[in-house]
Amino acid sequence: MRIIASLALLLISTGIARAEIVRSPTTWRVDPAPFSTDKDANTSISGAACATGTSTCLVVNDETRFAQFFTLGTGTISPGAVIGLLPKKVDGAKMKELDAEGAAYAPPRTPGAPGHFYVTGSHGASRENGVQPSRFFLLRFPVDAATGLPTFAFGPGDPPREIQPTTSLRTALARLPEIGAYAEKPLDENGLTVEGFAILDGEALFGLRAPCIGGRAFVVRAPLDPLFSREPVTARASSLAMGDNTGIRDLAAVKGGVLILTGRSNDARRGKTYSCERPVSDTANEAMAGMPDAKVWLWSGKDADAPLLLGTLPGVSKEMKAEGLLVLAEDASGYRILVWFDGLPDGAPLEFTATRPPAGK
Repeated sequence: MRIIASLALLLISTGIARAEIVRSPTTWRVDPAPFSTDKDANTSISGAACATGTSTCLVVNDETRFAQFFTLGTGTISPGAVIGLLPKKVDGAKMKELDAEGAAYAPPRTPGAPGHFYVTGSHGASRENGVQPSRFFLLRFPVDAATGLPTFAFGPGDPPREIQPTTSLRTALARLPEIGAYAEKPLDENGLTVEGFAILDGEALFGLRAPCIGGRAFVVRAPLDPLFSREPVTARASSLAMGDNTGIRDLAAVKGGVLILTGRSNDARRGKTYSCERPVSDTANEAMAGMPDAKVWLWSGKDADAPLLLGTLPGVSKEMKAEGLLVLAEDASGYRILVWFDGLPDGAPLEFTATRPPAGK
């Protein structure tokens, strides 16, 4: 660690600073463990967000219809109450799972107003069961800005009326140039799938795992308020050159932009793997060799700016599926981040420190 720090100082002093990521010595534990006793939810953590200025956070999973609060301590994550997000049925249609893939928090715009947590579904087709209406929701609910907790009664069952759902993004996705043709196709056919979510300057940003087209990943963006009104929703897509077979796995808003967690775009199931939109291999070994490493990028959110690669997550193998990104702290030098992993108990969170070069580098 001292060698890395000394090298960083040397690079800065010589004017050739570069971004890098190092593993933090801090070991995080879930105490009291576990997160939800629902086995599928516990090993399917897909995103988290914290209420600004509090230790209250929300974690989502891609297997159920609920989310769960937790609090951050010093190296500890303490699970709290479960909050139901979707009822068992909507307009007569069975809601099997929300397939929640991202969470974000928006602070109040005026003093005394509530803050809001937001949760997005994948807006993509299920591998086994095709198009399911439950996956096409974006939801929000108000919380006390001082505590980060709801002021209304809630529980693990059907959601209270304070939880506001919308499906307005679904139609907007299908109308997008270039990527709209992939809407509601299965992931293993490069089908459009949301896996990251952030709020930046009044816009909702949806990071797409797929489609990946010509080495480009996509962020769909739409004005936040119209998504929850009866106003027409106008969405657009930003194209980011991030390399072959690279998809966005999560987004997190920071000062001046967003952090982007990336990993593989393809789906190696059903005997095939994909290099963006083209099938390239039928063997598991070749498929694993061609998968990109988990990486973190910084992007201003402006189409004119290319994303800046902060680095590859050290000590994270290709088999580990980095799925969620939570910013613990940030300053002028960089970021402390917590990364969660799909398929592991409690998301097995790991902490990293990501530095960034000075402005103009």
